[in-house]
Amino acid sequence: MKKAIIVVSDLHIGSHSGLCASSGYLLDNGAVQTPSNLQTYVWRCWSHFWDSYVKDATRGIGAKNITVVVNGDAIDGNHHEAVDLVPNVEVQERAAVEILMPIAKRYRLFMVRGTEAHGGKSEQNTESIARQLGCETDEQGCHSVYQLWLEVGGVVIQFAHHIGTTSSAAYETSAPMRELVAGLVEASQWDQRLPDVFVRSHRHRYIPISIPRSDDRDIQLIITPGWQLRTPHVERIDRMRLPHIGGVVFIIEDGKCQVKKKIYEMPKPTLIQI
Repeated sequence: MKKAIIVVSDLHIGSHSGLCASSGYLLDNGAVQTPSNLQTYVWRCWSHFWDSYVKDATRGIGAKNITVVVNGDAIDGNHHEAVDLVPNVEVQERAAVEILMPIAKRYRLFMVRGTEAHGGKSEQNTESIARQLGCETDEQGCHSVYQLWLEVGGVVIQFAHHIGTTSSAAYETSAPMRELVAGLVEASQWDQRLPDVFVRSHRHRYIPISIPRSDDRDIQLIITPGWQLRTPHVERIDRMRLPHIGGVVFIIEDGKCQVKKKIYEMPKPTLIQI
């Protein structure tokens, strides 16, 4: 039976550069903060992803055979003395629930914990969002987890948010390869089932790498794109490289996993004629 896993990550709802619904945020003083022009564009991409791309990528697969994973950093939190965000984290939580609830009502939903700076100490805000959405619980009753292991049609997929970063495009595959090698070592040392697919996020850049196996089923590591525009921090460390906006769909059938990614083109900068 064919099944699908849809993965989105790094929504950073609450940031002035994060995902924002066209209706904006209802602040706790009754005012409404509306999205910027670029946030409006990203929201159109988000709507197209779920209404069009996912529909086409999973054609013929019923909703009961589709699972969604939010792989960390659903909200931006209140961090690093930043001023480019909605300061009340409860407002961010409410906005995240409103955006993700239609997905939670349609598909089985899992929530992976991300960075404490964004999800709160011990990811308490992420747990709150996951509980409100009715996400799947682990053996301890938590609605969000640091690591998520799924077995889908004989394919084992391990999800975690963090992965090493780099400011150089020439080294974008270095940390993912180290992650794969570390997985091989740990699985061998402790006689643990090696994942067929590792899923990471955090970078806001789509990066796929793989190692071939003798049975013609590659060991894959996929770093997912995100839904946040360039931040002041990114502007400081990298002047040209753009974030990848989009999501990933895994199609699993007969013990094999096909990766389908959707990355939306960012608007070009306006040239000033002089």
